[in-house]
Amino acid sequence: MKILGIDLAGKQENPSGLAILAGNKMKLFTSYADNEIFDLIDELKPQVIVIDAPLSLPKGRCCLEKDCKCAVGGHFRQAERDIRQYGRVLPLTFRGMKMLTLRGIKLSTELKKEYEVLESHPNTTSKILKFEDPYSGLNQFFNISSEATEHELDAGILALTGLFYLKNCYNELGDPGEGTIIIPTNEKCLDIITEF
Repeated sequence: MKILGIDLAGKQENPSGLAILAGNKMKLFTSYADNEIFDLIDELKPQVIVIDAPLSLPKGRCCLEKDCKCAVGGHFRQAERDIRQYGRVLPLTFRGMKMLTLRGIKLSTELKKEYEVLESHPNTTSKILKFEDPYSGLNQFFNISSEATEHELDAGILALTGLFYLKNCYNELGDPGEGTIIIPTNEKCLDIITEF
């Protein structure tokens, strides 16, 4: 079983963190362009891919432009409204989020032709798991380099979320018809790692 976490950057020239969880080993690395990510996925053939980026538009929106007729559809999906109980999230129409959302939708649309692709939020997962920080949290279970970047560590948290999803220890926030976010049910999901 291979699970891939991707902490996606809004621009291809910026670093995206990636993590592959296979058995009891986790490998972290950085990638940039979409074609690099596609090549890696084709090589790894993961069972599930978990991405930290919005992978759909709010209901009623055809785009995220503020001068479009669809702008009355709002700036948030139900998933963002639901996840607010864990902390603040930015509107999808915010400049940086808009770029990330459009890249996330493009990437996931292509990947969904062959793979199961989920959306998650590593900061929320870390809170639910009561991790002091991603590095110390992951390092309890895996041999994580002290030189790992914040993006790689977030990708590691996403890969863990994918494991919890496959082991049915997750909650799904939002409207399935609009786009959902997967998070762990609670801290007890960590018991799965020792059984994995």
